Amino acid sequence: MSLHISDAVIWQESGDGISLYHSESGDFRTLNATAAQIWALVESDGDRETVIRNLSLLFAGHNPVMTARIRAEVDAFISSMIEADLIEETESGTQATRSEPAARS
Repeated sequence: MSLHISDAVIWQESGDGISLYHSESGDFRTLNATAAQIWALVESDGDRETVIRNLSLLFAGHNPVMTARIRAEVDAFISSMIEADLIEETESGTQATRSEPAARS
């Protein structure tokens, strides 16, 4: 499965995290530092497993308990972003057609 930020999302990094605005729903959110790191990895990698692997290497090393916890937290975060239409998940190789990249200020 491939992840990408919805075309309707405008986002900006700040010292405190990332601010998101969904232009269609009017939803505004601020992500803390941890969630902002997941968001940035989704934006750059576009793959759930790659995000989990990168965060696990960074924070868990070879600790399987911490890796399992990171997997659960990343899955929960990504699922909540998909439910809010902030992130879209598509079958690998069938990414939605995008006229322009997700807005970032």
